[in-house]
Amino acid sequence: MLKRIDANLIYNAMYQLLLILVPILTTPFLARTLGPASLGTYGYVAAIVAFLGNFMLLGLNQFGVRTIAKSNKNNLVSNFRDLWGTQIIAGVVLLSLYLLFVAIFAPYKIFFLLEIPFLIGYGTDISWLYIGVGKVKRVVIRNSIIKLISVIFIFVLIRNQHDLWKYFLINSLGILFANMIFLVDINRIGIQIKKLHWRKYSFRFLSSLLFLAVPLVASQLYTNIDSALVGTFAGTHQLAFYDQSQKIARVVLAALTSTSTVIMPKMAGLDGNKNQDRLYKLFRLSLDLTLVISLTFALLMMVNTYNFIPFFFGNSFNPMRLNMYWVSLIVVFISYGSVFSLQLALAKGLYQIYMIPYVVGAIYSLIANTIFDNKYGSIGGTWVIVTTELLVCFLRVYMIRGYVNLREIFNRHYKTVLAFVATLIIFNFFNFNNFNLYLSFVLNSISAIACFVCLMFLMRDHSIVRLLRLFKSTKEVF
Repeated sequence: MLKRIDANLIYNAMYQLLLILVPILTTPFLARTLGPASLGTYGYVAAIVAFLGNFMLLGLNQFGVRTIAKSNKNNLVSNFRDLWGTQIIAGVVLLSLYLLFVAIFAPYKIFFLLEIPFLIGYGTDISWLYIGVGKVKRVVIRNSIIKLISVIFIFVLIRNQHDLWKYFLINSLGILFANMIFLVDINRIGIQIKKLHWRKYSFRFLSSLLFLAVPLVASQLYTNIDSALVGTFAGTHQLAFYDQSQKIARVVLAALTSTSTVIMPKMAGLDGNKNQDRLYKLFRLSLDLTLVISLTFALLMMVNTYNFIPFFFGNSFNPMRLNMYWVSLIVVFISYGSVFSLQLALAKGLYQIYMIPYVVGAIYSLIANTIFDNKYGSIGGTWVIVTTELLVCFLRVYMIRGYVNLREIFNRHYKTVLAFVATLIIFNFFNFNNFNLYLSFVLNSISAIACFVCLMFLMRDHSIVRLLRLFKSTKEVF
């Protein structure tokens, strides 16, 4: 089991590295080739489509993974059939509503139509099955190949602002083909689609999936629909600044929170009276590691924002420097909170605790975006998303208080946070922004990390030493 978990973490880490590299390669090219207006249009359409696509999954990336992970040889096939069947029915209903929306209400109709393959791909996505049975390697390989092919097409086919439709189609077809590969390969894990006995299909998982769909929809309201609100109130040009300023932060988040995808099924398997000590030991390791790494990445982004924007996106995106500086904080709020929600609450089946922070965050985001976007444009949207994620993180931590010792966690982590804040204050007055672009990036990064680590030791915060000790003792969990 140890070898399987270690291998899954390695494969997952390799894929997250690819997720980091792809935007680094494509974003500067797209920012200069398509420009802010076209990228704003893409962001507007993609936000609405992504909201619907994630709704089609009905929480299967969480509930489906957990259910499959707990399945045995006798009920694996029936569990998969009933989960996937519910997903397909939801996909057909939502796709029909989407086509009605496009026909009657939607602007940019051609771009919305080009996203139909994307939605079909989401409606048939069974990656949750592979993750649930521990076949993370196949998910990683599939996604990596599709990502690389998409990158090649982007560089070959995108030449100017008139090629925006090609960019839509490349991404849309990429999702469809990636998920079709899973269906072809499903026989290798002992499931044959032709022998699923659809006459025995049951809606037994529907109530649980709909219950989990509430936080899913709520989270999408402030991670995707927020972009549509910024575009509606402030225009697509401001939307480009709002969306693109989050690009790097979202990439880093994908890497940090993805470990929950690998660890959660294992923690779900440990959720029993005899395994509580092992479960909480793994939880503490994940929490300590997540905080230190997320603070480090947020620090690197914030101290390098001034020179990074013109270098990476081009001078036309300079107005979004303040956006990117503050939005970097969501790396800390989301990744830290996800350990409590995705790894602990969900693994223990605490669905209500998992759901409430999303709902509260969605309500706050909708109200705040309506107030601030029209008046302050993209920076108003940035303030809203940062405060929303802070609120959601606080609720995720607070609501799990009956299952973990929050006082102990606070005593372990407050010095790390203070060291991070102190480093930011120091670099607000003393930095290397006036040096050569590459030299300033290197000097700012090295000196910021060194300052952060030194302050942790000066405050007698032994996070790094504690992590090494905890990691060594936690190997038995796997």
